[in-house]
Amino acid sequence: MKNYDHIIIGGGVLGLSIAYHLARDSRDSVVVLERNELASAASSRAAGLVLQVTTKPSQTAMTKQTCETIPLLERALGDTVGFHAVGSMRIASSPERMKELVRMEQDAEDNNIPCQNLNALEATEKAPWLDVNNAQRITFFPTDGYVDPYRLGTSYGLAARKLGVDIKPRCEVQNLLIEANQVIGVQTEKGNIFGNSVTDAAGAWASLISAHAGYLLPVVPTRSHYWISAPNTNYGGDFPIVMLPDARTYMRPEVDGMLIGVQEPHSVTFDARDLPGNINSFSPTKGEEHWDVIAGAMEEIAAFFPEIKHAEFASYISGLSTYTPDGNLVLGAVPQVDNFFTATGCCGHGIAMSAGIGTAMSGLLRGDTVPVDLDPYEPSRFGKINPFSPEFRDRCAQARASKSHSSLDS
Repeated sequence: MKNYDHIIIGGGVLGLSIAYHLARDSRDSVVVLERNELASAASSRAAGLVLQVTTKPSQTAMTKQTCETIPLLERALGDTVGFHAVGSMRIASSPERMKELVRMEQDAEDNNIPCQNLNALEATEKAPWLDVNNAQRITFFPTDGYVDPYRLGTSYGLAARKLGVDIKPRCEVQNLLIEANQVIGVQTEKGNIFGNSVTDAAGAWASLISAHAGYLLPVVPTRSHYWISAPNTNYGGDFPIVMLPDARTYMRPEVDGMLIGVQEPHSVTFDARDLPGNINSFSPTKGEEHWDVIAGAMEEIAAFFPEIKHAEFASYISGLSTYTPDGNLVLGAVPQVDNFFTATGCCGHGIAMSAGIGTAMSGLLRGDTVPVDLDPYEPSRFGKINPFSPEFRDRCAQARASKSHSSLDS
C-alpha cells in the first residue's frame, strides 16, 4: 500500500480545501478518504454565507482568504463555483449591537475590507422589503456574498485532483494505526494506508476518529437550519445578505424567494455516537418543532421584514455543524500522539473560512509558516472534556444560540 506524506480523513469542504492547499503549496503526496460522496454531508446543507467580518476578529483573515481564493479556483477549473457577490448589510437596532458593529467596521478597515455606513433610504434601495425604522446603525460590506457550498467543496476537490491529490470516496476509515505513540496511517475497509501525517477533518464524526488515539475532541454536532420561502415579487430577486443580530436572524436571496436563518434560544445537539455513517439517512429535525422556532421569532423578524407574516415557506433545510463552547474552531495537533492533526469545530463558519483553514493547515502540516495565530483554536484549550455528556453539549448549544453576538475576547 502506498505511503503518503499526508492523509486527510473527511471529504467535506474543509478536508478538500486542506488537500488543495497542500498540493498548491508543495509537491507532497496527499490522499483524501471519504466514506460517502464528496461534500455530501454538512457541506451540502450549509447556507453558504461568506461574511468576511464577523463578531470574531480572529477569523477575519481566514474568511477574507476564501473570497480571494474563489476566483483562483474558477480560473484553474474554467468554471464557476456559484459565488453571488451581493454584499452583506448588517443592521444594529440596540446600543449593544451598535457598539459591536463599530468594532466590526474597525476590523474591516484593519484588514482592508471595504465597508460603508448606509442611511435608511440607501438601505431600502438595496432591499425594498426592509423596514429600518428601528435601526441605529447600518453597515454594508460590498465584497461579501454567498456561495453554493456543494460546488465550492467539489471545486476544491477537482482542483486538488488536477494537482495530483488522490481522492478516494466510499472508503471508510475504521481505525488509526499507531506505533510508538505516533499515528502512522489508517485502517480502512479497503486496507491500510500509511502516511507521515493524518488529519481528522471528519466533521460531526471527528471525535469518533480522534477517540481511536485516546483523545476526545471538544466538538459537538449541533443543528443548523434555515427556511426558504416560495418565490415572491415583493421580496424575491437580488438583494444583499441581511444580518439582523438583534432578531438573531439573517436573510439572503434564494431562487426568487428568500432564505431565512434563525438561531434557536437553545440549539439541538446530538451525541456523535448516535449518528449514522450516512447523514443523508438522518434528519436533525425532531418532529415538527422547527416550525415553532421561526414562529417564536416572528414578531422580532417582522419589525424588520413585515411581509414575513404573509410569507409562504416552501422548504426547510437542516444540517449538522460542529460547535465548541467558545464558538471557535479546533485546529492543530491532537494531544497525546504525534503526527495526528485536526480541523473541525467550524461553528457555522466552515464554508466562509475554508480557504483560510486550508492555508493554515497546509503550513502546519508541512512545518512551514502558518499565516494566522492558531492559539485560539488549540484542541486542548478546554482541558479534559467529554463531548458526549449533556453538560458539554449544553455549553456548545449556548455557543450556537449566541453566535450573532460578540465576545470581547473573541
